[in-house]
Amino acid sequence: MSKKTLYWSYSEEPKEVNILIEHALKYADVDSIKMIIAEYGIDKCRAVWEKALLPDDRLRKLNFFLARFIFNISLEDKKIDVYLKKHTKKRIERIYEIHDR
Repeated sequence: MSKKTLYWSYSEEPKEVNILIEHALKYADVDSIKMIIAEYGIDKCRAVWEKALLPDDRLRKLNFFLARFIFNISLEDKKIDVYLKKHTKKRIERIYEIHDR
């Protein structure tokens, strides 16, 4: 997959690492995702996934795929469902947490 198709909404490749990882997890093929993980590390990629992609209900199937095959959460559907529910915090909930400090 070419970089232009990965970052179609940007005039050039973004410099922000989190955006690079997020777009790769959303739009890239498995080989490209593995390259991103090799470059930035599984922990960093997982943190970006948990913060940026998991809260988005529209990405349920993608998140399930990433949980099972990329981040090796589990092979059991029920365990993956529990993990996804546990780590799904909506953006508004994060805003309220910051506001309530």
